[in-house]
Amino acid sequence: MGNDLFLIKEEIKKNIKILLCYPVEIMFWAIFPVLWVIPFIFQGQALVGGVTSAQFKELAGTEQFVPFILTGAIISTYLFSSLYGMGGNIRMESYWGTLEYILGSPARKISILMGKALSESISSTFFVTTQVIICVFGFGLTLTMGKILPILLVMLLLVVGLYGMAIALAGVTLQIKESRSLVHTIEYLFYLFSPIRYPVGINPVIATVSLVIPLTYALLAIRGIWLLNQPMSSLWKYVGLLALLDVIFVTVGYLIFHHMEKKVRRSGSVAQY
Repeated sequence: MGNDLFLIKEEIKKNIKILLCYPVEIMFWAIFPVLWVIPFIFQGQALVGGVTSAQFKELAGTEQFVPFILTGAIISTYLFSSLYGMGGNIRMESYWGTLEYILGSPARKISILMGKALSESISSTFFVTTQVIICVFGFGLTLTMGKILPILLVMLLLVVGLYGMAIALAGVTLQIKESRSLVHTIEYLFYLFSPIRYPVGINPVIATVSLVIPLTYALLAIRGIWLLNQPMSSLWKYVGLLALLDVIFVTVGYLIFHHMEKKVRRSGSVAQY
């Protein structure tokens, strides 16, 4: 246990130090996810002639589509920074020539992966905090103290599910030697099949596929708390389903990584570009 905690701590320190060397990347993740949604806000205003829509309320429960889009952009930051970070970390270890040493060491690989995942969560929390501040002061979003604790609970469950996805992606990266194209593919699928930009109820196929995506339940719960003022007691269905998907994603993610690690060891392709 002591060795595992030491590995996790050192992995976190290493990744945070590396991130601090690239202030432009910090600025990008802290600001641009919010700036990215502004064209969609203008597009919505142009289409409906304002910032409210009665038809939108039938699908989303709120007629205010601006807060809906902004919360989607903020929460999805955890998803995309985790996926980019985990796969990218494995690829960068290959660039630096340290991947062979990590895989060949007696250290438990799950500890190394947990260190990488926790470092991504720390940086993502900073990015999200910055985005929330921008949205509160720049777009008029309100967030009361009573809503913060239940939102943090849902976010914690979401992050656990993201760990499973990120670990699986790290395993696939060992095999294919590249992560960005795969992450972009996942990114576009999530934009299509989860309620980041729009309510998934707009299409029955999209609504059906969204049921197996953890981000769907996290967004439904967080928007219910933040925008619709629903009590946590009425959202336990989403929280329970999110927890169930967490168990599935973490288990499957670790099995995929373990399988891919053994495969690249047998093939001798760890050091290949």
